[in-house]
Amino acid sequence: MLLGTVPFKASNLEDLHKLILAGAFAISDTVSIEAQSLIRAMIQLEPTDRLTVPQILAHAWLKETNDDSDSGSE
Repeated sequence: MLLGTVPFKASNLEDLHKLILAGAFAISDTVSIEAQSLIRAMIQLEPTDRLTVPQILAHAWLKETNDDSDSGSE
């Protein structure tokens, strides 16, 4: 959503499936370090290694975004 594209890209479904199963993806350098950290933590191969919803909501990138929007409403 940050870049308007999907994290896994391949020329056919078989290759796409392999990339997903390998967890092989790249994130553009134009995405902030905090956002990259959040994305990588959510897209973990092992489900138990993925962030929980409370962990996602407490992540620094979302806190920064929420803090910015809160200051504009005062």
